[in-house]
Amino acid sequence: MNGERVVIKKIPSGIPKESDFEILDFEIEEPEDGEFLAETIYLALDPYIRVTMVGRHFFTTPGQGDMPRGSTISRVIKSRNPDFNIGDLVVMESGMQSHAISDGTDVHSVRTGSAPITTALGILGMPGFTAYSALLGPARLQPDDLVLVSAASGAVGSMVGQIASIHKAQVIGIAGGKKKCQWAMSNASLDACIDRKKDDIDKKLSELSKNGVDVFFDNTGGDIQNIVLSKHLALNSRVILSGMISQYNSDKPPSGPNLGNICKQRATIFGFVVYDFEDMRESFLKDALTWYEKGLLNYTEDLVFGIEKTPAHFIKLMKGENFGKTIVQFVDF
Repeated sequence: MNGERVVIKKIPSGIPKESDFEILDFEIEEPEDGEFLAETIYLALDPYIRVTMVGRHFFTTPGQGDMPRGSTISRVIKSRNPDFNIGDLVVMESGMQSHAISDGTDVHSVRTGSAPITTALGILGMPGFTAYSALLGPARLQPDDLVLVSAASGAVGSMVGQIASIHKAQVIGIAGGKKKCQWAMSNASLDACIDRKKDDIDKKLSELSKNGVDVFFDNTGGDIQNIVLSKHLALNSRVILSGMISQYNSDKPPSGPNLGNICKQRATIFGFVVYDFEDMRESFLKDALTWYEKGLLNYTEDLVFGIEKTPAHFIKLMKGENFGKTIVQFVDF
């Protein structure tokens, strides 16, 4: 039996192109003792996948002919692992392929309560867990904190806004365009939104945060990061470096910001990697499911059908043209 996978035909330079990828058949192997075989139902596309391609991520750098990474919701179809039964739905790191074999390492059961199962890749998955563990962990979120989040309409950023608001913090978001700002104001619990495409970010922050922000949750890096770190941090502020999407299409990272204000404001900068916070996963799922059932969590998805749509959908994400959690559905479910 054959499956399909997306592989890198040419290492992208700048924004990826469809010609940088191709879809190839492969022979599906049988699981060995302690393993199971799963078919991919949904594939999540995330910005970090792009930075792995240029060797600036702790994951292995894929080369020409290799398959890019990707989290999936998959269904177990064969099992020689007693912990996984045929028909089980799991979240796993299958990559961009129709079938994958796993020994169960870093595999989680789909637990979405009454929510659609795709939320296991979004508000109840890695994006939601990223926001939760960063805010309640190193950011030490407190009631009445003023939180600033970049990419506020994205999968992570929108959860930052909602979780911060649930904990009685005020939230300013930065998003790209009027439509994204409007959505984030209505659905991500923002008190204000700065349109990075139209507004003077420095001026708007001076108006909205006269004493600086207590928590800066940065998903973008670049000019936004430079402006905030240089001028708009409160005393004893906490900075979460969660993503650098502005750099992901670049072959070389930009020069760093002026850090003098970090010292002046006694700020703490934390390089955040969600995989370091597995001990918070159970509390996250418990809290997030409760919030969802109470109607406190909103989300949107940008979903297409068919593995052949994967390259174009990924490129759309990396151009910033997506709206909501970017997902590819591989099979009917």
